[in-house]
Amino acid sequence: MSYKWKFIINPNSGSQQCEKRWKEAEEVVKKQEIDYDVSFTSGPRQANILAEEAVKNGFNRIVVASGDGTLNEVVNGLMNLPTEQRKKVALGVLPFGTGNDYATTLGFPWNPKNAIDVLFNKSAVSPASIGKIHLVDTGYERYFVNLLDAGISSEVGLGNKKGELKFIKSASRYTLLALKKLVTMKQRKAVVTIDDEKKYNVKLMLLIFGNGISLGGGMIGCPDAHPQKELFDFFLTENFTKLKTLKGLMTIFNGEHLKIKGGIYSTSKKIEVELEDAIPFVCDGELDIPESISTHLIGEIIPHAINVLYYKDHKSIKWLSREELDKGLRPLKNQYLISHSEFRKWQEKN
Repeated sequence: MSYKWKFIINPNSGSQQCEKRWKEAEEVVKKQEIDYDVSFTSGPRQANILAEEAVKNGFNRIVVASGDGTLNEVVNGLMNLPTEQRKKVALGVLPFGTGNDYATTLGFPWNPKNAIDVLFNKSAVSPASIGKIHLVDTGYERYFVNLLDAGISSEVGLGNKKGELKFIKSASRYTLLALKKLVTMKQRKAVVTIDDEKKYNVKLMLLIFGNGISLGGGMIGCPDAHPQKELFDFFLTENFTKLKTLKGLMTIFNGEHLKIKGGIYSTSKKIEVELEDAIPFVCDGELDIPESISTHLIGEIIPHAINVLYYKDHKSIKWLSREELDKGLRPLKNQYLISHSEFRKWQEKN
């Protein structure tokens, strides 16, 4: 099978360093003697159109050379395609953004030339699951490939969207924004229903669910999640004070927040959240204002919906091949050599 490669680049991604990283990467791409094309986005929600059009024009390798937000747009574009057409396409991610959380899940190093080397010479293709949300009161629907978050983390996303602390040009912006929001955010009464059965009446400070492990530039929201699971992992604060929330923020980079009393960590196929007051819901770091600010969310998993390109020698996540999944094998433990945090440190240095 011959491959046609489409690279989709958001020049504003990665604190506007994305285009520079792409130029370094393209030096290696040009030596591969492949059929490829490059498209730069010029505004919001353009990447999903570019991805959909690329597949319709015969491209079967779609590579997001940007951050998690552009990746989310591309995933939503691919999900507009018929299933049989989507099965013939594989999605890759070069970590040229700020957070690069899903690129860590896929295993790509940050150095542009090394990332291209992995993409062409050390990657494999296998299916990954994604999530879909429906916001009942606004009618908003969106797919996500990594994690959805709500509560203090989504308030951080809203602050980031509005340009708060924009002078900080690194992933630490998310942490500092979280501390800022903690001072002003109030707890919201909510009913969270799991798989139409189990109900939790909570004072919500934080909800994270999906198939990804980290968000916000390395915060380990769901340490046991796996991109090929057929269940969401979710973390829910049932009764967190602000002091406990602060402690959680201090320990989330190593997953120790799960040990704090008053939190719930489990799995589900479906999650429904009903709140007394509207909050932002952020998919893969993406937030649409005002459509994704809501009081009522329904989230469901779509198992093995897209094909992705992952690093075959990933040291933190054990990816299963398409053949293994077809035989009925399912992921058990994702961490098998080094932790996600340790792998991210390797990723950033390579």
